[in-house]
Amino acid sequence: MKDFDGSMKLSQLRMFVAVADCGGFSAAAAQLGCTQSRISHAIAELEGELGAALLLRTRAGSTPTEAGQRALATARQMLRLEADLLDTVGAGSALRGTVRIACFRSIGTHLLPHVVEALAQAHPGLHVEIDDSCEERRDVTDALRAGRAELGIAQLPLDASLASRPYLSDDYVLVLPAALPLDEARGWPAVGALPFIQLGCSGAAAILARCRAAGFAPEPGRSLANDTSIAAMVGRGMGYAILPRLSTFPEPAEVRTVPLPIPARRQFAIAALPDVMRQPAVRAVVRSLQDRTLAARTQAGRAGIIAWD
Repeated sequence: MKDFDGSMKLSQLRMFVAVADCGGFSAAAAQLGCTQSRISHAIAELEGELGAALLLRTRAGSTPTEAGQRALATARQMLRLEADLLDTVGAGSALRGTVRIACFRSIGTHLLPHVVEALAQAHPGLHVEIDDSCEERRDVTDALRAGRAELGIAQLPLDASLASRPYLSDDYVLVLPAALPLDEARGWPAVGALPFIQLGCSGAAAILARCRAAGFAPEPGRSLANDTSIAAMVGRGMGYAILPRLSTFPEPAEVRTVPLPIPARRQFAIAALPDVMRQPAVRAVVRSLQDRTLAARTQAGRAGIIAWD
């Protein structure tokens, strides 16, 4: 790389990270609230400064090059330092108030306790409340629009009018009774006469439709809205299910999880009304939510259950 002449901007790094996280210029522009051309121009300038191509652009999207991967790690560090500097300068007017988060139970159980703990240490005057009763993405959206929550965490796609930030993901898996013998050579496991127990939400319905298109055509014997109840029924040998991996973690002894033969990921995003997303207290919570080191410390993170795209 050539020598740096001092004209690099943090805004360029922010746009580069957004494109890498979102997988493309269009999604990054929607996240940052600017035009694709502005992002393209900023990244072209950044690549010129660094003397290397940072992104591989294809019709399917944009991914970091080898040089881009190295630059991405440093760019994230620089943006974290910027956030830390802003927090330090603003320490005289310490963050105070309450930020309410509406989310799915699995997020509230496995990830948010670590975030709340870190925020309590960094911002003692900031109180975070969690409503993990949401079972559908529309429940999260309704909570944001009704003012019952400042932040929401839900599965994509979300309403385009919301400001959103990328978050982590998990995979959908087959959940089977542990006693069921499996033929590892088969793409879809033989489940015999076991009935299919369907998770009653739009995300699971979309995954089931994809499974049927790939040759797996179960007929639901029953439908439940609670993934914990479904896992308990599977453990009793009353059927099998397709559930998000995080919702079955830690795996009960009575069940086993098997990867689906097709890729099926549940991608989350952090969302808020645009004006709310700009509030300092909300921005502080979002930074903690997107802190990958915090997520990596959780049991789900150590077990490799969650991923960052």
